[in-house]
Amino acid sequence: MIRFTDEEFQELSAYMVQNYGIDLTKKRTLAECRLNGELEKGGFSSLGQFMRRMEQDRTKHLENLLLDKLTTNYTFFMREAKHFEYLRDHILPELSEENTGPFLKIWSAGCSTGEECYTLAMLLSDYVQSGKTLPYFEILGTDASDSVVKAAQEARYSARELSNIPPGWQSRYLKIQDEGKSFTVVPEIRRYCKFRQMNLLAPTSTTRLFDIIFCRNVMIYFSEEARGKLLELLYRALKPGGYLFVGHTELLAWNSTMFQYVCPAVYRK
Repeated sequence: MIRFTDEEFQELSAYMVQNYGIDLTKKRTLAECRLNGELEKGGFSSLGQFMRRMEQDRTKHLENLLLDKLTTNYTFFMREAKHFEYLRDHILPELSEENTGPFLKIWSAGCSTGEECYTLAMLLSDYVQSGKTLPYFEILGTDASDSVVKAAQEARYSARELSNIPPGWQSRYLKIQDEGKSFTVVPEIRRYCKFRQMNLLAPTSTTRLFDIIFCRNVMIYFSEEARGKLLELLYRALKPGGYLFVGHTELLAWNSTMFQYVCPAVYRK
């Protein structure tokens, strides 16, 4: 196994926190385990050699590889279901073109492989099909990893994920494939979702304004400084009166001056 020197790990940690806000300080063993196979596969004898090659790689392949290995892209449909229930029962009924304009804009920041975006699209479609009204909605999913963005665009998932999706949604919005081993999201739902690669800490992350932002289970990997920068970005990207959903382990400080507490892990600008 290729072990990192102290200097190499310090360089890696500094790179990840400066470029992506990810704090590896207490994750040296995890980083070694996750990167070791790729270092050996690529013929690298040390992390330092990999970092030098990455600096010269104009294709960004090695940078994307590093990001994929050191980030956790675990997610699933209807994750933290109470958030979606609160959105359906308390937020959607108050939305109209008068307070959103002609479009209801939702941002899934740190969307991973797209399950959150498609859950939102199915929920909103189901809401409209039940006879209720909403402005035309658009859902933007962004992630720092180019590979997970491509997976989100493909919208193909293992049949194991069906257990989290309501049966009615399965019949209306999904298409079973590969003799029941996988499924895809139907075009009628996919058309509401757009995906793109985005580093949340990049200076030009977004200039759009959103009615609702989901940024869940992202900040738990960030340094304290990066969390502060991200919250400022989310605040600027949210319309006045807009809602922010975070992970249940990411509660904002009780004395936050930017957001008003609504209910657990839900805030309002």
